[in-house]
Parts: sequence; C-alpha cells; structure tokens
Amino acid sequence: MYFKLMRILASLVMIITLLCVTGCNEDEPKFTSEQIKNAIFDLKGTYHGKMRVSYFQGATISDYKECKAVSRDSLVIDMDLAQMTESIEDETIATLLRQIGVVSVKAGYEFLQMDEMLHFVLHPADVTVPPGYGAPPSVRIVFSQNFGGDATPEQHTMMFNLSPTELWIGSSRYEPFKQLVFHFEGEYE
Repeated sequence: MYFKLMRILASLVMIITLLCVTGCNEDEPKFTSEQIKNAIFDLKGTYHGKMRVSYFQGATISDYKECKAVSRDSLVIDMDLAQMTESIEDETIATLLRQIGVVSVKAGYEFLQMDEMLHFVLHPADVTVPPGYGAPPSVRIVFSQNFGGDATPEQHTMMFNLSPTELWIGSSRYEPFKQLVFHFEGEYE
C-alpha cells in the first residue's frame, strides 16, 4: 500500500513539474520590438565616467580612471589595455598590451527588465588586434557574455561591467590570465 501511494505521489509530482515546464515558453520575446527601440533610444548618448579594473571576485587592480562609453544601437567602450597589465606576469606580453593601448569594445544589448531603470546583459564581441608589418603576433581578448548593467534614463546615468575571460597571443592562449572585471559608471553628456 505504501509503495502504491508513493508511486501515485511521484506521478503527481512529475505531472505538475511537466505542466510547469511546458507552461513556460522561452521562445516568446520578453519585449516588443517597439519597447526595445524605445529603450535603445533612451540610452543613446556619450557617457563620461570612470572605469575600475578588478580580478573576478578578487582585489582591485586599478582604481577609477577617466573613460567614456558611446551608446547607439549597441554600446562601444574604449578600453585601455594598460589597465590589464597589472595581472600579466610575462613582461613581454605586458609591454605589448601597453603598446597597443586603447581598443574599442562593441557590445550588443539584451534587455532583462524595463521599469524606471533599464536592466541589461551585454554581449561584447571579441577584440582582435592583428599583427602589422614587422609587428608582434596578434592579440585577441575574449569576453564573458554574462555581465551587464543598468541605466536610469531620467537621471542620464549608466553602470555596467565587462569581463575579459581569455587572452590569446597569436594562436596560443595565455594560460596564466585571470578573469578580470571592468566596471564603468558614467553620466550622459
């Protein structure tokens, strides 16, 4: 009798779980295209602020430095690779990153919530610096696709995080590289 009751309860739990899973349709867009257009329009502008670099779940590498982010249909941020060199033990690679200097990172928006604030995930494209004539090997920076931020259009402010997860020199991954987080806070111009 006990086993029969347990089978019935297990079947009931399985049916309820199945109904819950099939009731959630992830294929439906969260926001209409009009809502997304309005959110992107609300974010348009040049944001001046400061960038801080930290180890992922760790100590700060560099304090806030002046920086700007431009928001149009996507976000473009100028990232100073010299800020990454504190985490690079190989002096040749650190020198290479300092010589490259500033690179532009382009990231698309994925909106999660729209109320008085806009909450989003950023999907940054990898940054590749190709080698030139007689130049050192190419450099490629791979970013996490799980970081984002918020913006308050009424107050003209934006905050977000970008996280480089891998550093490639030529065709070789630089294994000692530790994941970093670039944290930006700025105001609309």
